[in-house]
Amino acid sequence: MIRLKRYIFLPVVILVIALFSAELPAVITGQCSDCHTMHNSQNGAAMVSYVFGSETTDAKEYLLVGTCLGCHAQGGASMVANVNGIDTPQVYHTDATGDLAGGNFAYILGTKGSGASDAKGHNVVDFGNTEDTLLSPPGHHEPDGIGINITCAGIAGCHGVRTSSGGIYGNHHRNEDGKLTTADQAYNSYRFLTGVKGLEDSDWEKTKSVSDHNEYFGATSPMTFSSNCNICHNPQGIRPSNNTISGFCGTCHRYFHVSDQVNGISSPSPFTRHPTDVILPGSGEYASYNGGSNPYSLVAPVARTTIPDVPGDTVAPGTDVVMCLSCHTAHASDNSDMMRWDYKSTTLATAISGCNVCHTAKN
Repeated sequence: MIRLKRYIFLPVVILVIALFSAELPAVITGQCSDCHTMHNSQNGAAMVSYVFGSETTDAKEYLLVGTCLGCHAQGGASMVANVNGIDTPQVYHTDATGDLAGGNFAYILGTKGSGASDAKGHNVVDFGNTEDTLLSPPGHHEPDGIGINITCAGIAGCHGVRTSSGGIYGNHHRNEDGKLTTADQAYNSYRFLTGVKGLEDSDWEKTKSVSDHNEYFGATSPMTFSSNCNICHNPQGIRPSNNTISGFCGTCHRYFHVSDQVNGISSPSPFTRHPTDVILPGSGEYASYNGGSNPYSLVAPVARTTIPDVPGDTVAPGTDVVMCLSCHTAHASDNSDMMRWDYKSTTLATAISGCNVCHTAKN
């Protein structure tokens, strides 16, 4: 019996180890104390904390040493900060050399750029910046009646699980990065945007170039609701049914970025709003996207219907896709309406500098 138990025990141990290994990809390294504290002091001193605005050394939920802003919005001079030995992307900083892929909330608050303006980005209440102008998101859709004030994560935010009891909790521990083609949970979705597929640039586009950038997933036609709210709303939270970045934007900005037959808005031309999740035409002026041999544009990027293994340095009119982020940044920019270029400039060449990447005949 003893020998039999030994032979049974060994495979069981191997199986348990294999199961746990499958659930624990090598994504977060370092000590737990890099991000967490067991108590609120060590040797009589205040616990480690990262300060942004009113964030101090008081205790945080989940035993964390800092909130989202404490780690990702320190307001320093670098777009990537070293937080306890970990390179951490910054969504709020004063780095004069540029911004990461999502943009920079500092433009809204005026600590960087041409002056403070709520119109420059998403007014996230975590920054103490409540919405005092709009009554609903541009595009007139307010998921689950959450209100106009948005947060970094949770049902009123973008990242993590978008439910009343959800958020970013636990996703950093299981984070999968690189090429993300499953996207059925927050941790295996592009940048924790639940349901979104894509290819994540390893340094968040700190050193971006035509061959070093994010790749976004796009579709050949936008989502269609047809009175079916479950297309985005399900027990796992709000998410796009088509797994695209534009579909994700459309969960709040509904009329701008989806085909809404109930309200008489459809995707075929002539468009009443600029289309997204549509193929960049392969003929006419669009065939000359960005001139020459169609090099990828960092000013007006495209999405792909097939997520590549590595970033592509060219664009294929007739195959690649127009998306929301072809014109806008995700967080904020130094231009009105979160645009990638100053479309309100009094200088025509500047005002259309992004438009004519695709609309080459308007140059």
